[in-house]
Amino acid sequence: MNPVAINEIIDEVTEGIYRDYPVLLEKYGEQGRKKCREDNEHHIKHLQTALSMGENQFFIDYAHWLNGILTSRGMKTDHLVDNFERLQSAFKNYSDENSAKYIRILEGSINSLKLTETQE
Repeated sequence: MNPVAINEIIDEVTEGIYRDYPVLLEKYGEQGRKKCREDNEHHIKHLQTALSMGENQFFIDYAHWLNGILTSRGMKTDHLVDNFERLQSAFKNYSDENSAKYIRILEGSINSLKLTETQE
């Protein structure tokens, strides 16, 4: 996937989160928006790595590691799931050969996070 498309996806996801949760802007300001964008860059880099390795579990492990960090800081698993679902939706707008693969990797991670959440 080309860098322009990746930036468009990151912009779409970040703007969507801040549009739907305006309290985030009040709470974290522009620095929070910048951090959200950086987080999505990391998500995509980990997706790319999982795909290049042919190892979806790599991304699932990343999702659980990140979720542990986020929940220890007061966030909820739902926030990460929402972010991943937004990435899925954004990837659907691109016909890149890897988009469908990213969507499947994200789906596995979302399901794993939801399963873990219900067991807690």
